[in-house]
Amino acid sequence: MAAQPKKKISRVRGRTRRAHLGVKLMSLTICPNCKHRKPPHIACPECGFYGARKILTTKADKRIARQLLAEKRAAATKGQKAKSPKRPKSLAKPKPKAGKKKPDSKKATPDTK
Repeated sequence: MAAQPKKKISRVRGRTRRAHLGVKLMSLTICPNCKHRKPPHIACPECGFYGARKILTTKADKRIARQLLAEKRAAATKGQKAKSPKRPKSLAKPKPKAGKKKPDSKKATPDTK
């Protein structure tokens, strides 16, 4: 058989025992970079900075990177259409000759008996 309480615990005693179980409000600080509120000792979720260093990639960063990449690709496709035609082979610069020849491995090693 399980143990039974000897006496009824009053509301005050029960509630004082559970007083520390309540949810406490978290203190927030202001990010020095973007001025948003953030928990202390944690990187800012808005700008990704912790102190003076950027350590997180945020959604805004990814969006900006996608836009820049799209602009770069658009500029590249426009540049390809506007390129001048290639020079004829008769006017092209001569190709440089091949580099030095590698010495034969038999001649480079000392004679062995």
